[in-house]
Amino acid sequence: MSLKLRLYIGIIVSLAIVLFIYLIPSLSFSLDMWLIFIFFLTISAFAEFIPVSLPMAGSITIAFPIDFLLILVYGPALAMLIAALGALIGETIERKISWDKVIFNASQYALTVAIAGIAYQQAGGVVGAQNIFRFILPAAICALTYCIVNTTLFVMVVSFAQNVRIKTIWRTSIKETVPSYIAEAPMGFLMAIIYTEAGILGILLFFLPLLLARRSFELYTKMRKVYLDTIRALAAAIDAKDPYTKGHSERVAETSVALAQELNLSDKDIENIEYTALLHDIGKIGIADSILGKKSSLTNKEFDKIKEHTVMGAKIIEPVDFLKNSYEAIYHHHERYNGDGYPDGIKEKDIPLLARIIAVADAYDAMGSDRPYRKRLSKDKILKELKDQSGKQFDPEIVKALISVLDREREE
Repeated sequence: MSLKLRLYIGIIVSLAIVLFIYLIPSLSFSLDMWLIFIFFLTISAFAEFIPVSLPMAGSITIAFPIDFLLILVYGPALAMLIAALGALIGETIERKISWDKVIFNASQYALTVAIAGIAYQQAGGVVGAQNIFRFILPAAICALTYCIVNTTLFVMVVSFAQNVRIKTIWRTSIKETVPSYIAEAPMGFLMAIIYTEAGILGILLFFLPLLLARRSFELYTKMRKVYLDTIRALAAAIDAKDPYTKGHSERVAETSVALAQELNLSDKDIENIEYTALLHDIGKIGIADSILGKKSSLTNKEFDKIKEHTVMGAKIIEPVDFLKNSYEAIYHHHERYNGDGYPDGIKEKDIPLLARIIAVADAYDAMGSDRPYRKRLSKDKILKELKDQSGKQFDPEIVKALISVLDREREE
């Protein structure tokens, strides 16, 4: 764990403790409150016990509506205490993450709930009001604050842990979590209204729809993971044809994604380029192993055969509906910026952007790997070659983006 990450975790834990001490005077426990405390702690821990993993990192749970209800009905102090203890209990039972992560997550939830609860009160909301509908605007501000604070704390810890830019994680997290918050906020508000009227029984009736919502989101994330795992398996099968290119497709995909992020492409394009880069060499399935692994120079006839892999690859993925946006990039990823590439000899901006990105990522990995006909090049020689070929073989803008990515990696 880096020093930066340790400091960040320490700050969040400390802030949560300080804020809880500040809110303690507003916390009151009567005899009948213990049953309520145990009930909400139980369902909060259960919610944390069944998280749904997110694609980038971390997970999302159905605890938000419960936290929201507790803020509106009992205030931030009790909500903070239950959120923290629920996270500690749920994640300790699950035992899938380290203690530092458990403590951070508990502190993150506690801090989020506390800030959201204070925002509710500062916006004019009254804790425990019988007619919560009167305070729908403060409740909306509370929900928005919860979403922003929780997402920000999560994004920062992932950025520090994985050395990925905050902006990159933020974009992905917003796309993945906002729909969940939008769906769960009205549910939490209604739960608070029903709880004030019907008590614990009303909450139990609402818990089933929450579980169904969680299951739907889980199926969606699993479907995406299955797609990506299938593509990775295909990429591994392609790379296995040549011992010199083992892991090549994974590395090209990783570099392509980093370039797409550096170029501020849309989330959809970033997701698409990962699929495409993994499968960019799928056409090599149809190329003889004797040609792919040849240690001497290729004859003109053999090189012509190699060049067929772009067209062949595009035809292989063409019938697959969710890969339809990958066709052009796979077909054109060996075009050159000056028009000297193949299969069509197109140039500059006529070459699809994703194909231009993969071309740079592909060449970067090829130069940094041992091949039958030569040893890998040093980083300095690779950078010199990229700069020399900028505007000739490669798009200058993408070469510049790669240099920025590499410079940032060296700094980190």
